[in-house]
Amino acid sequence: MSSSNFSAPGEREYPVEDRDLAEEQNEHLTRSLRAVRDNASAPPEAQDLARKLLGGRLELKDVLDDPSGYRALTDGLAGMRESWRSMPPEDRQAVRAQVEEKAVEAEADGVGATYRPR
Repeated sequence: MSSSNFSAPGEREYPVEDRDLAEEQNEHLTRSLRAVRDNASAPPEAQDLARKLLGGRLELKDVLDDPSGYRALTDGLAGMRESWRSMPPEDRQAVRAQVEEKAVEAEADGVGATYRPR
């Protein structure tokens, strides 16, 4: 019995259950990791990291201590940083406004901690 979602026969998947996160945060993280793992256009390093987290071979708190996890995250952030820097100031301000709007909506809906841009 094999699934195309797994990289190796016998590889198991577990929902993320980080005790420092609320249940809905763990559920969201699990869905997000599955989406990365299953996205053919995601970088292979990010897919591998998602597989490790979902397979229980790596805990969230240890991602930056794992060399492949560190590379996957920092390479991805570098690309985002370059995209941000190349955006016109008006576009950056529009993104900030969208993030602020979503934070206000989430707060009104009673969703946990929200991101507040500076």
